[in-house]
Amino acid sequence: MNTTINISLPKFMLVDAKKVLVKRGFASISEYIRAALRRDLYPRLTENGFTPEFEAEVLKSAAEPRKNDVVWDGKTPFSEFVLKHAPKTHGKNKLRQRVSRAI
Repeated sequence: MNTTINISLPKFMLVDAKKVLVKRGFASISEYIRAALRRDLYPRLTENGFTPEFEAEVLKSAAEPRKNDVVWDGKTPFSEFVLKHAPKTHGKNKLRQRVSRAI
């Protein structure tokens, strides 16, 4: 659940923030501010929200893709990537997948 807050910024700071968010690919000021808060509140996590060790493993795996692998570009937010590339199941395959998970 998100909570909405209002903040006041000097105009020059808003202008500078908008330049940075465009340069870094943030979709909004809110997204940029959340990222800045994460960096301050959780300094051990990487920019992608992972521990350094986990991110190293992800990048190592991405450097050695196997046939038919879907590879994360490291720029798209990881949660967006996962949702976009979720396994597609149809009909009988969906049932088989459920059964195999239950076993």
